[in-house]
Amino acid sequence: MTSAGQHRVARVHVPRAPRGTRLPLVVAFHGAGATGQFMENYSGLSGLADQKRFVVAYPSAGGSHPFWSLNETYPNGREDVRFVSDLIDTLRKRLCVDSNRVYATGVSNGGGFTARIGCGLSERFAAIAPVGGGYRAIPDCDADRPLSVLEIHGTSDNAVPYFGKPPDYRGSVPAYVQGWRQRDACAPSTAARRLAYATVLVAWSKCKAGTQVAQIKRYGRGHEWPGAFGAPGFSATAAVWDFFKDKVRAR
Repeated sequence: MTSAGQHRVARVHVPRAPRGTRLPLVVAFHGAGATGQFMENYSGLSGLADQKRFVVAYPSAGGSHPFWSLNETYPNGREDVRFVSDLIDTLRKRLCVDSNRVYATGVSNGGGFTARIGCGLSERFAAIAPVGGGYRAIPDCDADRPLSVLEIHGTSDNAVPYFGKPPDYRGSVPAYVQGWRQRDACAPSTAARRLAYATVLVAWSKCKAGTQVAQIKRYGRGHEWPGAFGAPGFSATAAVWDFFKDKVRAR
């Protein structure tokens, strides 16, 4: 497709469904140096989409070393955000997509970009789920409506440290999650649940417009999409969809 005068590409997986069924849409962003096709194989989202009936779009970033722009100072700083919005519009025209159930997820650089568009395109999404995302370079959040957010991160991530990088530790995971708890005006009480070995889900409910903020901490784990390539154990793919499945776009 063409967006902002550029040729852009996205791989789209559509499950079998009864004619006329409006399906949820998940937009999944690859990490630095990868492609949409790699993200499809890496995450395994298409297999789950066939079971649960949702569309998955795997857009590819541009450049010889594909990289999603985390702010407007990067190459394609504005064009990448425009591409996502245009992609959603294109899929709504071509497919039976439920515009109230559009979601975004991504890993590493794609996780940071997911966080960026969750703020910059908050009107397009019902929920986002960055995985191992970097939040240091994204702009201050200007979301114009509440949004459900799930963050998944290893506490021993050396590529994108859990507590951010010195000297200012900007972009720490706890600070990112706290920012959405404040924007969504969530109640201070939490519910914690062990999902797998060294893997804990902490959730804040009673947020604005029925939204929810949640975090999955992977103690002692590094930089990864958990369960990538179908590896046994905790699956980020399953956890992300479990979070998305009942979320609708805030009015």
